[in-house]
Amino acid sequence: MKLNHLIICFAAVAALASCEKTDWASDFKAPESPYAGAIVQEAVATSFNARIDQKYRTVDITLADLGVTPAENAVFYAPYDAQTDWCGEDWYTAEHGFYMTSEGYACQRSDADAKFFVEYYPAGVNGVKEPTIAVGQIPDACVVGETYTLTVGFATESAKQPVKLTVKIAEALPWAKSMEHEDGLTYTVYEEVNTDYMALEIPINEKAVMEALGLDSLKPLLDAMQSDTAFDTTMRGINADGSYDDYNKYTANVAGYWFNQDGNVCEWKGDKWGAFIEWDRTSPMIFRLGQAVENNVVGSRYDMKIALIHEDKEAVLTFKLKIVSEVTDDLGLL
Repeated sequence: MKLNHLIICFAAVAALASCEKTDWASDFKAPESPYAGAIVQEAVATSFNARIDQKYRTVDITLADLGVTPAENAVFYAPYDAQTDWCGEDWYTAEHGFYMTSEGYACQRSDADAKFFVEYYPAGVNGVKEPTIAVGQIPDACVVGETYTLTVGFATESAKQPVKLTVKIAEALPWAKSMEHEDGLTYTVYEEVNTDYMALEIPINEKAVMEALGLDSLKPLLDAMQSDTAFDTTMRGINADGSYDDYNKYTANVAGYWFNQDGNVCEWKGDKWGAFIEWDRTSPMIFRLGQAVENNVVGSRYDMKIALIHEDKEAVLTFKLKIVSEVTDDLGLL
């Protein structure tokens, strides 16, 4: 996921200090590099904020934004220590670049101080349209509030162009949020893609539900829902065409239903299954809305409806779910 609010500014960066290596490299001696005698040019420096991340997402910076145009024969490199650079794909420790320590030196993923990976994608690689440097975090490695400086660059046998990336780690955004509409029965929900059955808890406006059902309290509904046949008389999933589901059971846990990508009630792992809504039949009313472990991508949309029924009246709860790359404060009602 690309960060929507990347802040990039150019600034001078202090020289890197040497760092102590872990045992895996204690006896390592690099061969003579054809780039060892290259003249080191003035570094290009950029600073940005990156939110703490556990999913290997990256902040992507184009070389055009950096003002860097590598020579056609240049290779991507990173410093191994204060005296030695690792240059070119033969030295990569990540798929397209390097894992890096808190001190900004190239390392293996297994290094105890591995914090980041920094990769270079030429145009067309990994879906980028123009040459890009991608900076990502190793889960549980970085600390909110800390600032790290990572040095990479492009080398030919005659010249090296360092690029210094200063990263400040910021608080994570929530992975999901809900907003109640004016009618008290409709809810907009935004979630990032997840494949762990995580569910957002959504407080339901009980007053609006009771008004729709003509009740002074929820007790008659809650009592009725304890019956073994409650799914037939007190809570039903609603298909996209407005009809009740034709299942003789709840299709999700407790009292709840799965919905497919067409907006119809379905079973767990049913055709095009996409999202679920559940309620534990207690008050305060907290509904849980989550996703299938497959099928969802950024931009997926669902309009899901649940009917709560008492005698001849019903309260229809509508959940408008959109899958987004990042949950931000500017997301509004759907």
